[in-house]
Amino acid sequence: MRATALIEYNDNAVVSDPRISDGRGGNSGDVLAAPSLDLSVVLPRATGTTYLAGSVGYRFYNKYTQLNRENISLTGGADQRLSSCLVHGELGYQRRISDLSTLYVLDAPDSFKNSEESRRYSADIGCGGPYGLRPALAYSRTEVRNTQAFRKYADADTDSITAQLGLQSPSLGTISVFGRYSNSIYIHRPSLAGGLGRDGIKSYAAGLQLERAVSTRLNFRGSVNYTKVDPKLPGTSDFSGVGFDLAAVYNADLFTVQIAGSRAAQPSAIYFVSYEIMTSLSGTISHNLSTRTRISFNANKTWRDYNSSTLFAGAPISGNDNMLSLGANASYDATRRLRFNLGAGYDERTSSIRLFKYHAKRVNFTTSLAL
Repeated sequence: MRATALIEYNDNAVVSDPRISDGRGGNSGDVLAAPSLDLSVVLPRATGTTYLAGSVGYRFYNKYTQLNRENISLTGGADQRLSSCLVHGELGYQRRISDLSTLYVLDAPDSFKNSEESRRYSADIGCGGPYGLRPALAYSRTEVRNTQAFRKYADADTDSITAQLGLQSPSLGTISVFGRYSNSIYIHRPSLAGGLGRDGIKSYAAGLQLERAVSTRLNFRGSVNYTKVDPKLPGTSDFSGVGFDLAAVYNADLFTVQIAGSRAAQPSAIYFVSYEIMTSLSGTISHNLSTRTRISFNANKTWRDYNSSTLFAGAPISGNDNMLSLGANASYDATRRLRFNLGAGYDERTSSIRLFKYHAKRVNFTTSLAL
């Protein structure tokens, strides 16, 4: 458990949205203070473990106090071994101010005050020994809720089922084939004339996954799949194409490199967008200057392609936006319990639809103490 305090200056805290700046002109910078309590509790048992991880905190703005909000992210779960099978269950909860970059120009003037709450329930079971076939089955449900009446168009429920069959091999690692079905529905979007029903999507994916560790240097997990998206409302274009999800860590003598990437269809928080195809690539390189000092550099690029029904007036029929984030951090462990971190970053957003384009520079200082 750690107590953490962050101070950050952002020269564009309002992401270039005049509804937030409220006529204050070019004075869009602000100072943020964010105290939090970070949790990491693991309780081992003879046949499994129980855990709780995450953080509970609050974000205070000096000037734009209307953005002050709780910032909660918690995950708890348990593993239980039953003969050659491992059963896993998990609950997740998040509550925070909604992502300001999702504000559409047609949203209500005070929609930036919205808080977003997300709840996730999941369970899975995997069987098999250290070698041979390893079947697995997983289910998850995600519920997203918003506090502002006008932002409730983004309230959504998503249910997913995944079936997987893996083969464990000493020379290749674990190779698996999998299939996934997801059903998403926006529970508060109005029904349209003619009884067309609620907005949402069904998606289907089938693919191949590889997990492999090469000595102590390289650890890789990646999958590629073919995805088909079936929208529920007429006038919305469907999607068929390649999706992927990968993560790799390489430990060299002087540095560590982490890369990650994904492409998948998901519900959208944008005004009456039926779904979005989100592609994300990220990389981090870190180096230990000493046993107490560490530096890292990171970059992230995200592309979102939007699709919505022609039946919704004012909604973007198609379009995209791109987000670029660059950052650098230096951390110092003063003692075994006390840690300091200095960070800086740059964010830039471009869009082909009526979303606010912006760029922002930020610098922050964090102190954390193990309790």
